[in-house]
Amino acid sequence: MNCQRCNGLAVSDDSIAVQMGSPSNVPGWRCVNCGMIVDAVIDRNRRVISQRRAPTLHDRRRYGRQAA
Repeated sequence: MNCQRCNGLAVSDDSIAVQMGSPSNVPGWRCVNCGMIVDAVIDRNRRVISQRRAPTLHDRRRYGRQAA
């Protein structure tokens, strides 16, 4: 798997939960180059945030000057 941040090598890491203080053993991915960690919770939260994007200036202009 490739890292989402630096496109480096990401390896499966089962010790992430221990490092983060979680009582359960949650598998995740850790980048060998930059150290970015991704597990199921992080991945889900990123998808939710990307779906809820803030309105842009272009979106506000569409409704006229009242919405600006």
